[in-house]
Amino acid sequence: MRGLATVLAALAFASCGGSPKPAADARPVSTPTTAPEDLGQATSRGHAVEDCSRQSEAEFPGAFTSRANFVVGPFAMIDGAYTDPDTVREFGGNKFPVLVQAGHTVTLALAPDARRIAGLAYGPLPQGETKMRDTYRSVTFVACRPGTSESRGGGFEVTFWSGFVLTRMPVCLPLDVSIDGAPPRRVALALGPRC
Repeated sequence: MRGLATVLAALAFASCGGSPKPAADARPVSTPTTAPEDLGQATSRGHAVEDCSRQSEAEFPGAFTSRANFVVGPFAMIDGAYTDPDTVREFGGNKFPVLVQAGHTVTLALAPDARRIAGLAYGPLPQGETKMRDTYRSVTFVACRPGTSESRGGGFEVTFWSGFVLTRMPVCLPLDVSIDGAPPRRVALALGPRC
């Protein structure tokens, strides 16, 4: 798995320039279609759970301290602090590795008013292109117990999953984040406009 991650990271570096991004796992989420007829549908699937058995492997230096990342307590979306509007329009959202520190459980949920325009493409998904109808309204990320994670992030043992946040338009996307069963906290993901 480490060899595959190294090769994918090198290819990403060579094709995009700049610093290499962490490689996705062997089950990458396909870039979703952005056809209006697909993105205009409300999400039809309710909730997914990602657990230790579905973890990927990579290293993420500065995962919880980099200003480029979207961080809420033990939860981080790599490069999630801001996505430019052109990327959102071209790809119908953006792909974000999700990290959760070992021993924690985090639930990420679309705010009710965002469910018609966005979807979370983490968890079990059909093969091929991911469409809005394939996504979830909420996903619970259950990190591995300490000592069993295959990834590190900023000095922490983390569990890493690859996935995508779909949206039909640039938006300051309202999300509810619940950590270890605590009441949810409303945050916003900057997919186009700055929040």
